Amino acid sequence: MYRMPRLSSVGALLVLCALVLSACGGAPPQAAAPVPTDAQATAPAEQPSAHPAEQPTAAAPSPEPAPVASQSLRVAILRDEGTLQPYTYVTGYPGWNMLSLVYDALFIMNEQNLPVPWLATEDAISEDGLVHTLTLRDNVTWHDGQPLTSADVKFSYEFYQQNTHSRWTGQVRGITSIETPDPTTVVLTLERPNPGFAIQPLADVPIIPQHLWEGVTEPDTFVNNIGSGPFKLAEYRTDQLYRFTANADHFAGAPAVGELLMPIIKDQTTIFSALRTGEINGTTVPLTPELVQEFQNAPNLKVVTGPGYATTMLQFNTERPPWDKVEVRRAVALAIDPQMLVDTVLLGYGAAGNPGWLHPASPFHDPSITGTTDLAQAQSLLDGLGYTDSDGDGVREADGQPMVAELLVQSNSPLRIRSAELIAAALKELGITINVTALEPDSVTAKVWPEFDVSKGRDFDLSMWGWSAPLQLSPTRMASLVHSDPTIGTSNIGGYRNPEADSLADQLLTVIDPAEQQTLANQMEALIASELPFVMLFYADGNYVFRSDVYDQWVYQTGQGIFHKLSFQPTALN
Repeated sequence: MYRMPRLSSVGALLVLCALVLSACGGAPPQAAAPVPTDAQATAPAEQPSAHPAEQPTAAAPSPEPAPVASQSLRVAILRDEGTLQPYTYVTGYPGWNMLSLVYDALFIMNEQNLPVPWLATEDAISEDGLVHTLTLRDNVTWHDGQPLTSADVKFSYEFYQQNTHSRWTGQVRGITSIETPDPTTVVLTLERPNPGFAIQPLADVPIIPQHLWEGVTEPDTFVNNIGSGPFKLAEYRTDQLYRFTANADHFAGAPAVGELLMPIIKDQTTIFSALRTGEINGTTVPLTPELVQEFQNAPNLKVVTGPGYATTMLQFNTERPPWDKVEVRRAVALAIDPQMLVDTVLLGYGAAGNPGWLHPASPFHDPSITGTTDLAQAQSLLDGLGYTDSDGDGVREADGQPMVAELLVQSNSPLRIRSAELIAAALKELGITINVTALEPDSVTAKVWPEFDVSKGRDFDLSMWGWSAPLQLSPTRMASLVHSDPTIGTSNIGGYRNPEADSLADQLLTVIDPAEQQTLANQMEALIASELPFVMLFYADGNYVFRSDVYDQWVYQTGQGIFHKLSFQPTALN
């Protein structure tokens, strides 16, 4: 494919988008029907529950095929997301969301962020929770017209087992056998019961076509984007744009948008300026808090707001002194005021961090677990370790070394940069000097989570970090944050080790009784709040803006936001 030189301005990039539209015969934007006023944009999350044994979960009816819409929509993103196949997408948001436009999973997360059938129509679970019998739709085809069958599902799960990926492999590792008695039946046998199986892997792992992927030995370099999803990736220009076209033959009906252009604009201010002028119609980037009221009052622009489950946290490297000492981590947490960050950085649009990880609105959260800010107590903890300022320069010494540390932060996130600066100021009062270093996101990731594999080690003191919304959807996901086994603790980027955490994590991953799972979740929350392998700072609300005069069928998914495939197939689950 011809690679155009990198563009220096949003204007030039949008000219390129216009040329792409013209070359492809794209129609000008047209107004779409408004979303119903009773849409559950801010519905509270409900507790996911395991499906009863041998009780199939019924799928939503498939709508009649609809003609492909001619409308073209321009939605900006902040960064390049790679070639956008399951081994090359980059971020959990919006990279995974873009990936899911092209590939389908067996289940899907609905508007309330609960798992429901998608490629599958039902999942019958044995009484012991070890056998899942999935029935597939019989009307699904790949983008090249070949049928999607149980053989593709078996191939996909086994491929992810054999070809390591930081997200997919851990989810399917516990499957001991996969049988396909007929083209629409898949029988999965698990090593042990998995209470979160409907969420991961069923609603998360993308199914790939066997006839194109078999024989692939280096998936990280394989270039192919044939999926079964509602959109086809028609064009990708590195660091410039993605162009998706509607899949008219999708089993859930043709998308409401015929073409989706996603220009890459690496500056938030430029993105929001382009929204004001109508050069773009939406963005995956949440509004910064100071812009919310301005955009709410702007003509032809609409802002939707809801709870955000994406996290913002201060991550310790617990393998590096002095952060390996729990007393030091507790002192840091006591010196930081999460509510002040919400009020100052988010202007109130968010929730203060729960030291035990879970969002305060989570049905699994124990409200008795709370944090506090107490500088005197923090100072006392460090004094007790003998970490005092012996030379009067304002900086404490830990085992003879000044308590000076580097705090990494992503240079494309003004909210995280401002938070890092406020944290540095707070820790200065404690006698700890923090040097804030803003780097390109990929550079931060290379130090904190090299190759997206915690077994590769880490090279940092402290880092601003965050996980996308799906990690909050089930208490089983807490295991990935703290387990010392890198095949289980796939998100344990700080290298935290604690036998009690490992034991609780192992139980969380196997207990399917809801009451027992709740008890274990509370115990894990309490342990995280005490041990503090990271400091939870806040959960920013999702404030998303779009041009309602162009497209107004966006669906706010609880905890996630508006950019997901259901926003383009708003009636698919009706």
